[in-house]
Amino acid sequence: MSPTSRPLVADAQELEQLRRLAGKLSGAGTASCFLVNEETGERYAVPQTLFSILAEAAQRLAQGCSVMILHLGQELTTQQAAEILQVSRPYVVRLLEQGKIAYRKVGTHRRIRLQDLVRFGERRDALRHAQLGELIRATESLGLYENEVAVKDDKGHE
Repeated sequence: MSPTSRPLVADAQELEQLRRLAGKLSGAGTASCFLVNEETGERYAVPQTLFSILAEAAQRLAQGCSVMILHLGQELTTQQAAEILQVSRPYVVRLLEQGKIAYRKVGTHRRIRLQDLVRFGERRDALRHAQLGELIRATESLGLYENEVAVKDDKGHE
């Protein structure tokens, strides 16, 4: 991330305005959108791709989330990668050393392309989804969803 890249968070005064804007943007669909320079009256058409980014950013900010825009070729430190994956930095280092995420070394420092991190996250999510599906099928085949299971405390009471 460049030194000026930082997560943006809406302050309390902006939240209501963002909620209204997010609602309007999400309902706009593929309608043409323009930015208007109030001083000159010039109108600038907003391409659909940029409009989609603005709508998503407004939605997330209105929910109180932080937003940051990065490009897929961006290189991250292990700490930044850990923050994105919401895991510890040592765990990310272990994943790198196991070859589960591609990286390169700059001196003694590891650098991870955002694209490779996103690819890892997608594979991890797909595996989790498949495993959850397997678990659901197994519990259904055992009839566990159909029967009530009595839960007892440590004294044997239900």
